[in-house]
Amino acid sequence: MGIRGLNGFIKWKLPRVRKSLRWSEYRDKTWGIDCSCLLYRARGAGLCVITVIASLLVRMRTAGTRAVFVFDGRTPVAKSDVVDQRREARQLVQKEMLTLQAELETEGLNMSERADLERRHASLQKKAPTVTSGDKDELKQFLYACGVQFVTAAGEADDVLAYLCRTGVLQGVVSTDMDMLARGVPLLVIPETTDIAVLTEVRLEEVLIGLRLTYAQFIDACMLMGSDYSGKDWPGMEPRRAVEVASKGEAYEICPKLKQGAAILAGCDATWDTIVSEKQRLKWDAGIPPCEPDNVATAVTAHGWPTTWAAVLGCNA
Repeated sequence: MGIRGLNGFIKWKLPRVRKSLRWSEYRDKTWGIDCSCLLYRARGAGLCVITVIASLLVRMRTAGTRAVFVFDGRTPVAKSDVVDQRREARQLVQKEMLTLQAELETEGLNMSERADLERRHASLQKKAPTVTSGDKDELKQFLYACGVQFVTAAGEADDVLAYLCRTGVLQGVVSTDMDMLARGVPLLVIPETTDIAVLTEVRLEEVLIGLRLTYAQFIDACMLMGSDYSGKDWPGMEPRRAVEVASKGEAYEICPKLKQGAAILAGCDATWDTIVSEKQRLKWDAGIPPCEPDNVATAVTAHGWPTTWAAVLGCNA
């Protein structure tokens, strides 16, 4: 979900902070890719997941920017209530989609009726996209063939992405989740379109300067606005008011329970051993896998991608 209202607040309060991506500044840098958000957006838009990821990889490698993909693991206990609420909402949407699908399969529909049902079905699909384990496995096989390093988190991918940024392994993260800024990611690269054709960048340092907050105060403001770790009983606070309260150090006087979530966002207790399983650590230590040019060429042909992609994707970068 990210931070409630933060995206719109930054657009309004700090319009110059959000900029078109400046590829030339990121040669020889390494970015982490938040897989889940990209997969769900692509699936919701009815796009081919592999094609969307491949196009991003081509642009990154052409610019000389390296990629590390991180997949979600199990849902952490701290946000189980939020996940349960989302699951219930998704089940209701999927039930309505099945009803519409059944109506579409009935005989005697005129063109107008069919078009209306299809429109409503497509709208619902965007609200409750489904990403299967098969989708993830296919993507992992593709990434391996392209010589791209990837890892699956023990819990949320966010924990791993933030940790790798804090330790200097990554210099930025590609994600649609604004809570990456609250987690201390120095550069957030935001896909503005479902096909990732348009990317913008936001630097945490510029946000902090613009809001006149320290990083610790910014985390407090984000918790007040409302995050997955604010708790289901916290209604959230209007962003401008949240920034004002946080700047005065009064966040936990209003709601002491928010302090635990703030510690999670700051990664206070995160270590490599706790956020990645032993199996994944061994896989990570093995480093970047070798490319498989033949398999990449097969994928390029199968998906009808530009032939030039084969050379870019089929070599380690």
